[in-house]
Amino acid sequence: MPEMHEPFIETDAAGRLYDRRVREHLRRDVPENEVAATEALAALRLASHGFRNRMDRWLERHDMSEGRLSVLWRLRAKGSLTLGEVAESLDVSARNITGLVDHLERDALVERFPDPEDRRAIRVRLAPAGKQKLADIKREMGSARHGMVAGFTDEELSQLRHLCLKLAQNTIAHRELEKV
Repeated sequence: MPEMHEPFIETDAAGRLYDRRVREHLRRDVPENEVAATEALAALRLASHGFRNRMDRWLERHDMSEGRLSVLWRLRAKGSLTLGEVAESLDVSARNITGLVDHLERDALVERFPDPEDRRAIRVRLAPAGKQKLADIKREMGSARHGMVAGFTDEELSQLRHLCLKLAQNTIAHRELEKV
């Protein structure tokens, strides 16, 4: 993927960034009333793709995946959870959680233990190595996070948060409509 500062990102007359490749495509193939939304979503996709690639590379250096890290963060916040509770809190399947926990347990980052209140349930908690792994990652996270938003003002960060969450609300609302 090209770096974000490559020549295809330009500044328009209003001082706003745009992707020259997308704009050229839109002029040919998209009705005028759909240009703004299409261009905005294309920019979101480009930013999301770059963010995902950078995050994946960063996590690989820590021998982690986004899913495994999410499990560790949940356990740090909650202490211990059943596998079902972990799956529910991350909105993934129980099968997916079992695989993630298997990997984390193999690396001695989590421990499974019987639920004292329900003999059929298995709980999982952070192992000492998991706590240390999170501490190491947390120390390094700040600089990685700040690199992604370098040059943003507090107002721009607030607006970015607002717009992303507004998009998330629309995505959730649309998903609910699909169930009807």
